Amino acid sequence: MKRTALMIGALLLAAPVASQQSHAVEGPWCAYESVGHDSYSSRCDLPSYEACRDWIRASPGTWCTQNPRFVPVDRLQRGRVQRPRMQ
Repeated sequence: MKRTALMIGALLLAAPVASQQSHAVEGPWCAYESVGHDSYSSRCDLPSYEACRDWIRASPGTWCTQNPRFVPVDRLQRGRVQRPRMQ
């Protein structure tokens, strides 16, 4: 019985760690590849247009485009700065 209680306790303690989502790194460029039937796979962690072109290697049904979800780090940091309160 003690062993079962210890196992349940260990699982409950580990649950918050396991439930944390990983945050993928977004880059300014996305590579898209046609996988058939009007479906596409994408990779949006590419740092430059040249890196995107290297990734797709000019294969048919592939292309590069700017990532609409990309936010530069300096913009993120600017938004977090607290301004002094006016009195």
